[in-house]
Amino acid sequence: MAKADIKHVVTLMLENRSFDHMLGLMPNSGFEGLLKPGTTTIDPKYTNALSSGPKGHFPAIGGAPYAIDRHLIDNKGFGGPSHTYPGATWQLYGSETPAALADPAPLGGFVDSYYRSLTTDVHLKNPTTQDIEVPMQAFGPGQLPVLWQLAREFAVCDHWFSEVPGPTQPNRLFVHAATSLGFTHNVWSHPIQARTVYEELEKAGHSWAFYYFDLTDSDSFPQLKKRVEHIQKFDAFYEAAHAGALPTYSFLCPRYNDKQGQPPPNSQHAPYDVRNGETLIADVYEALRNGPLWSNTLLIVTYDEHGGFYDHVSPPTKNVNAPDKNVSPTDFDKAEAQRDPKNNDYLLTPKYKFDFKRLGLRVPTILISPWVKKGDVIKEQLQHTSILATLRDLFGTGVLTDRDRQAKSFTAAFLDAARDDAPARLNRPPAPAPTTGEDMQQPLTEQQTDMWPVLANLDGHKDSGKVTKPPKTRGEAQHYIQERRAAHDAFHRHRRHSASYKISKDPSGHYQWQLHGEHHQVIAVSPHTYKTHAEAEAHIDHIRDVASQARQVSA
Repeated sequence: MAKADIKHVVTLMLENRSFDHMLGLMPNSGFEGLLKPGTTTIDPKYTNALSSGPKGHFPAIGGAPYAIDRHLIDNKGFGGPSHTYPGATWQLYGSETPAALADPAPLGGFVDSYYRSLTTDVHLKNPTTQDIEVPMQAFGPGQLPVLWQLAREFAVCDHWFSEVPGPTQPNRLFVHAATSLGFTHNVWSHPIQARTVYEELEKAGHSWAFYYFDLTDSDSFPQLKKRVEHIQKFDAFYEAAHAGALPTYSFLCPRYNDKQGQPPPNSQHAPYDVRNGETLIADVYEALRNGPLWSNTLLIVTYDEHGGFYDHVSPPTKNVNAPDKNVSPTDFDKAEAQRDPKNNDYLLTPKYKFDFKRLGLRVPTILISPWVKKGDVIKEQLQHTSILATLRDLFGTGVLTDRDRQAKSFTAAFLDAARDDAPARLNRPPAPAPTTGEDMQQPLTEQQTDMWPVLANLDGHKDSGKVTKPPKTRGEAQHYIQERRAAHDAFHRHRRHSASYKISKDPSGHYQWQLHGEHHQVIAVSPHTYKTHAEAEAHIDHIRDVASQARQVSA
């Protein structure tokens, strides 16, 4: 392992783009992309055939549009190519329920899957060639100046795979907990009772934080969502970077919803313009690069899953450990299907059966630090839980599941001496226009509607615990999200301010503690006694979720 002096790791996880779609056309890169070696010509073998409708071949092509054409999304909220588990299975194997899993996967079903979405979900009667070829389109030279410049300046992982061949939430759960508890679909309103890397960081004596614009991954975890001192608005990240006050590990969540007067959503999830995400990446990089902690920082820019866009590399199917004993469909899925068969029976069909013994599709990932080689291409198989394996190497965090136990760390890519030639500024696309009042009158996109139930996990509001009906407009959504987040934060700050702890001395001269909740009830006691008052104080600092706001009362 290299002697890199990395004390801060920052992960920016964006949305729904495959490696070939974003980086596959970069010439002279050394990547395993779409170009014939040593040329700027796309290899013609990277193609899909449409088996129904206007039959024909659809090769991988350049010139991807920045946003999905509005005629496909107006009043429909269409979110681009399918990235459900059945959709990804179709893209990989040409069927939602293949009789056998070919290895390597044929990767011939991207156009078929998308054509079916256009005709059944959007109800487009006669999709044009330009409509149908969307999943085969890739960004070319000059289109993604930020991502491509970072790829040239730092290290690209060209065999980095998502953890599940499916949608957003299962993959994001893996990056925090090394498991999705058996879910292959989004379960935004369901609390995820799983140990996370954040408990492991605290156990090892390290700090952490989530930074968000509107929604945050921490909302899904009951033990994390209440730690509001660790869950901060995105502006606080920039302030911490400039002040040299970053925690050991930071996880950055992009903007998912519109906010009047602010740039549009920057998650890069279709149908939104990817240039908004380019601006976010540049802002994050420059805040770190020009801050006092740059010489000790690693920034990881990655994507949760492929978003239904074509990639020509077959995901690994051998020697992939299932994280735990959970499989799909889960017991929760079965209970939901029994409770509401009309809406949930589909989860019990063969197309949702999965044992988690293969990975998802390849996504772009760049390691950015003065401790990585300029222009490096990391060829070994990596995945989202490689982040957890690397945190284990750097900071001594523990193993969560068999998946992160098996995942490879990328510490071998670190240099023994830091570079001093990283650019202070990046080339940027044109600045996105702020969201207008007219924009705020538009209906929610497909993703916004899908993620809406996560708000049920927020506390302190009259709607807490309820899956409310999404609003009709983005303006109404903005107001409601702000209201819910403010109530949640106020509730937990009050709860923490109302907590107390007591350290007492027993007859043998040893110390023990009790933690009391806002109603003076005992909510935790020390697991053993301590020789000194200071030892008891130090231990309660590790375990209490009330942090410095808990007051000590007399024994």
